[in-house]
Amino acid sequence: MYDEIRATAKNLEKQRDRLLSELKSLEEDYKKGKIGEDIYKAKRHEIERAIVEIMDRIAQMRFLMGQA
Repeated sequence: MYDEIRATAKNLEKQRDRLLSELKSLEEDYKKGKIGEDIYKAKRHEIERAIVEIMDRIAQMRFLMGQA
């Protein structure tokens, strides 16, 4: 069970890193004028919500592993 929790936490960390990279790319596209403000704000909100959810799940996994 501990190995499963650790694997899940690692997977969540990879998802978080991917989303952070996606957010950075989105910000660069907005600054370069490749996307409009409405699209930028909507996508940013969507990515940020996903990051918050993942961070919450990572915190839960760390708690279960005794690393809180």
